[in-house]
Amino acid sequence: MNDELPSQRNWFPVIVAGLTIVLAIAFYAKFRPGDFAALVQGGGDDQPATTSVVTEDGYRTAVAAIFAAYDNNQNPTEAYNALIALHVPASMQQFHIDCIIALGKLMDGNSTNTDDAMARFNALHAQYSWFTL
Repeated sequence: MNDELPSQRNWFPVIVAGLTIVLAIAFYAKFRPGDFAALVQGGGDDQPATTSVVTEDGYRTAVAAIFAAYDNNQNPTEAYNALIALHVPASMQQFHIDCIIALGKLMDGNSTNTDDAMARFNALHAQYSWFTL
C-alpha cells in the first residue's frame, strides 16, 4: 500500500548548496585574489591604488585658490563644495572644519548667519595669518 505513494524528497538542501556555490563563484569573479587583497587593505575599485600625501603648503595654495574664486564670484556653495573635495593634512583639520562651517552659514543666507560667518572668517584670519578672504 505504501508503495503507491509518491516519494517525498526534500530538495531544499540541494538548492541551498547550489546557490552557495553560485554565490562563491560570483564573489571570486568580482573580487579576484589580487583585487580582494587591495579591498581588504583599504583600496577599492573606485579608489586609486596610491594616494599622495598632502602637504600644508599644497593645502594652503588650494585654499587660497578656492577663496580667490569665491572673492570673484561670491558663490559660497561653489567654495563649500570645493573645500569638501580637498584632502586635508592632519595639522589643518580644525581650520578646514571652521572654514566649512563658516561657508555653510554663508550658504544659509540670513543676516545673523552671515554676520556669524564673517566673524568666524575674521577669527580664522587672526589665527592663520596666511588666510585671506
